Amino acid sequence: MKARLLNPNDFEVDAFYDDFMDVIVNGRSYQGIADILARKLQVSILIEDEFFRVLARSNIDETTFSHIQKREGKKHLKPQRIDPRIINYVHLAQKSTGQPIELPELPDYGVTYPRQIFPFVIKNKIKGYLHVFIKELDWEQMRFIKAALHSLSILVTLWYAQVELKDEMRRTLILGLIKDQGKGKDDIIQWEKGILCLDLSREMVLAVIQIKNAPGQQQIEDVLFSITSDLDMNASVIAINDEQAVLLVQSIDGKRLESAVVTDSLQVIFEVLKTIFAQSKVKIGVGRQCFVPRDYRVAFAEACKALSITAPQPETEEGVVYYHSLRLMGILPQPGSDQTLSEFVHRIIGKLYEYGDEHNTDLIDSLECYLEQDCCIQSAARELFIHPSTLRYRLEKASKLSGLDLKDKDTKLEIQLAIKLYRYYGENLLKR
Repeated sequence: MKARLLNPNDFEVDAFYDDFMDVIVNGRSYQGIADILARKLQVSILIEDEFFRVLARSNIDETTFSHIQKREGKKHLKPQRIDPRIINYVHLAQKSTGQPIELPELPDYGVTYPRQIFPFVIKNKIKGYLHVFIKELDWEQMRFIKAALHSLSILVTLWYAQVELKDEMRRTLILGLIKDQGKGKDDIIQWEKGILCLDLSREMVLAVIQIKNAPGQQQIEDVLFSITSDLDMNASVIAINDEQAVLLVQSIDGKRLESAVVTDSLQVIFEVLKTIFAQSKVKIGVGRQCFVPRDYRVAFAEACKALSITAPQPETEEGVVYYHSLRLMGILPQPGSDQTLSEFVHRIIGKLYEYGDEHNTDLIDSLECYLEQDCCIQSAARELFIHPSTLRYRLEKASKLSGLDLKDKDTKLEIQLAIKLYRYYGENLLKR
């Protein structure tokens, strides 16, 4: 039997594997692998995940990447979603059997050099792409690239094992928040939130995203993760069925969550989903801002209510709908919920009730009389046997406590309806 001659390059590749394993063990992740491969091949390396988000970049050749100034006032979808030049390459990469895909320079996106793209696959599913910025590869270079791809597969497998555990915990946490919470649930939530980086002591916005005829829960989660990553949002997503997902949004810097930023981001999410799922009806329902664990169940019910509201106009079947914009429509009966009226009344006059209970001053009576007297201070004061200045003070106090605009017609109608429901159902409607 003829003995196989040892190739010195075999030892070099083995040492290369050892370097990669050292990267994985010491937690240097994708950037460590990109740096080692770039030094060995003396070319620039780029590693992206399956959503084409950059995980690592190594600039051996500084001219490979150029800085592109973002155009202000416009939002741009990922190029692989809208640019015909790139869509074809993406399809080729997704169907690849391991062979590299050649991609030309794309100066519009800041890439000034052609490259070879190698997908790395776990369980027959692409989990990322290794970009090698070189026009042609020889046999020796391919050996080192294969070693890098194998190491990336190990790294991703380990990472996904951790992600699956966190995803299951995140699912448990969010489902616990939006459903009835039993004894001890708050303790579990406080324990889990530290692992999941969800700070429940800070405000959060809850939205329910509905995609009719969607391809399934996993794809909904994957796509939403991709979009929120693009927007650099501090967000968590879980699919609750084959057509719906819950999205929790929190500020990134720990400061107050700006309503305008949330509105803008949710509109972008809607537009991107419509691009991706062009044949589906997409609708986003948004509930209240949440400050404590018990708020999430109410916010979830409100978001679902916003989704359920339809009107004769076809355009109402899609879009972003905020529960607070429904006004009186929001108290219509909702299947499976017997708390709608209570939540409505508490939102409108709950703080007035609590203030009256603490200070022995019935602001609800004063407000009710004022509205019944067609908002005439003099007439209402006579009915209440108080001075008009006293009534004005009470009305200002009621407006300040409740945050309601007493000059707004719809608001006045909501107040009247809330008071009538309170009178009919009694104090139990306002007690929690």
